[in-house]
Amino acid sequence: MPGNIGEGDNGFTNRLDGSRVRKDHPTIELIGEIDELTAWIGLLRTEISDPDTEEKLAKIQNHLSIIMAVISGSGSDLKNYSTALSQNLRLVEGWLGELEKTVHLPHAFLVPGGASRKGVLANLARTVSRRVERRAVSALFSENEPYSFILAYLNRLSSYFYLLWLSYEQQ
Repeated sequence: MPGNIGEGDNGFTNRLDGSRVRKDHPTIELIGEIDELTAWIGLLRTEISDPDTEEKLAKIQNHLSIIMAVISGSGSDLKNYSTALSQNLRLVEGWLGELEKTVHLPHAFLVPGGASRKGVLANLARTVSRRVERRAVSALFSENEPYSFILAYLNRLSSYFYLLWLSYEQQ
């Protein structure tokens, strides 16, 4: 078999730093959740006709790839990527500011669906990103590493998808 196919048959997997951990290790679980979010964002991108939003979603997917690499690597990877993580956080915060100006924020829980397929997909991305954020709190606090930019980014990302969903629901 090519590459490392089959090396995980015993329930362990390789991290980018060369260490082997159980496949149910909190950081591996987190990487899997981020991978799922990236896939949902990819599906959402297939529904987007606005080039600006499509470009933002592609950037988010790239940001998430960096986050997965940092989580899978060593603590030194966090130091190497801290500037990029900080810039990505500010970028998403800017997008949040733009979207906030275009939507009415409800004062109640909303039931998703109805308006558009892209709205439903944005809401799915929101719920998965919230799960990723919860998983990150568990995984990254247990690692005792200073992952504040990652946690903040994931928090803003779920807010971004919430506002994106609202924008589609209110069109």
